[in-house]
Amino acid sequence: KNFLAYSKMPLLLDAQEKWDDFLENKITNYEKLRNFDYGPTNKSSVSKLSPYISHRVLFEYELLEEVKKKYHSQKINKFVEEIYWRIYWQGWMENRPKVWCNFISEKNYEYDFETYEKAINGNSELGFFNSWVNELKTYNYLHNHTRMWFASTWIFNLGLPWQLGASFFFKHLYDGDAASNLLSWRWVAGLQTKGKQYRFSPANLRKFSNNRFNVEKINNRQIFLEEKNQIPLDDEIYKSNMEPKSETLILFENDLHVSTLENILRNYKSVFIILLGNAQRKIKLSEAVLSFKQQIVLEFIKQFDNVTQIDPLKLKETLVDIDQLDMVYPGVGENNDFINSFKKLNNKVIFNLVRDQDLFAWKFAKKGFFKFKENIPKINQYVFQNY
Repeated sequence: KNFLAYSKMPLLLDAQEKWDDFLENKITNYEKLRNFDYGPTNKSSVSKLSPYISHRVLFEYELLEEVKKKYHSQKINKFVEEIYWRIYWQGWMENRPKVWCNFISEKNYEYDFETYEKAINGNSELGFFNSWVNELKTYNYLHNHTRMWFASTWIFNLGLPWQLGASFFFKHLYDGDAASNLLSWRWVAGLQTKGKQYRFSPANLRKFSNNRFNVEKINNRQIFLEEKNQIPLDDEIYKSNMEPKSETLILFENDLHVSTLENILRNYKSVFIILLGNAQRKIKLSEAVLSFKQQIVLEFIKQFDNVTQIDPLKLKETLVDIDQLDMVYPGVGENNDFINSFKKLNNKVIFNLVRDQDLFAWKFAKKGFFKFKENIPKINQYVFQNY
């Protein structure tokens, strides 16, 4: 019963229909209902857009513009802010790519293996937690509030390393992008905002699960995590732009917005889209997640004459006579790690094409979200005037 099974229509169409329905019928109640999780079969309180936004099938800045055009009400501000949280997380990660490097390279965790096995199989002693594990594996989605409860339970109740929890989410979530997933886990753990951990009360769980989970006590341990390594700021990404520099372009499955890429793709003789398999990934994805990504890729390819999917293992032979090429920058994460490794091994020059809107917004994401929030009017002005 995964997403592909209950999505009866092509995913690009499903994305557009979900967005149209949310914009027309749900957005004004979003602030009031967004923290309630009514269970896996009732998602009336949320948009369910994140699997599409994380692959840029729906483009954040375009969504913001549509909302602003349609509504002049304070009621929609919370949804706008949530979109900006996603942009902020992305920018924060781009300004500190070492956070991803540390996460992906660290392997020496101390934890109780039996507790971990029970947790990932939904066999812990906590009924509410087991329910979330099964929901995640069945639907490849969890409500955002439930993700916070899950991460808090994983770290402070079960005493498991947050990195293993983040990896478990990556494996099963359709929207498990590097920035939002990883940094949200760090936030719950108390690493993102130093000293501020996220813990929840039985009353909070009862109220926002709509009385589905009723427990008398949450047994949290006193766990205080600290950053082992310094996290330097990095400004390398700001040297990029969207100007074509070669005749060949590569792109990945996490930036596939048809209408904004249309004009760019016309400039290239050859365009190759890469979907990494588990052989190329440090964090192995579930079959359902890989299948979801593959379907989006196939639907994207159908829109263009010059786009071909390429097996990552055949990249070297395909590009054997090409020394320089362009890449729609996939962001910090597995895709970027793969291409950086390929570039070094094969002595290629690869130019990052980074969207102007991203570069402008990310500059303001070097500190906390509230500092970023102060600059949202500037970002809005830039985006809406230029696009």
